[in-house]
Amino acid sequence: MEDLKSTLKFGIRLGISAPQIGVNKRIIVVGAKKENIKYNDAEEIPITAMINPTWKKLSEDTDMQYEGCMSIPSIRGKVERYKNIELTYYNENGEKIVKQLNGFFARLVQHECDHLDGMVFLEKVKESNGFATKENIDKYNLRSEK
Repeated sequence: MEDLKSTLKFGIRLGISAPQIGVNKRIIVVGAKKENIKYNDAEEIPITAMINPTWKKLSEDTDMQYEGCMSIPSIRGKVERYKNIELTYYNENGEKIVKQLNGFFARLVQHECDHLDGMVFLEKVKESNGFATKENIDKYNLRSEK
C-alpha cells in the first residue's frame, strides 16, 4: 500500500491499483486535490487505500466522460459510468467501510476497480469516435458531455 501511495503522490494522478505496479492484490489507492481534477463535478478526495473494494450501482443514471489512465498515458476515451454507487472496502486497519459515492469519485472508483478485474478503460469505449489524445482534450476542452 505504501508503494501505491507513493506512486500516486509522485505525479498528479488520481488513482492507482496494485495490478498496475505488478502486485497481484485487490487494492486501490485514490486521492485528488481539487486543482488536479479536470472533471466538471469533481470534489477533493483524501488519499485513501481500499482493500478488496466492491461497488454496486444505486440507480440507472449514467454519464459519459473522457477518462485517462497511467497505463495508457497518451490516449483518452469516452466511457459511460454509473453516477451513483455504493462502495464497500476494508481500510488499512481492517475495518469494513460502506459509503455512497456520486459523480467523479464514483467514476474514479469504478475505473480503478476495473483494473482489479484485468480491464482498462479502452475496453469500455463504445463509440468509434470516442477516443482522443490528451493534447486534443486539453486544446479543445473536451471534458464531458452530459
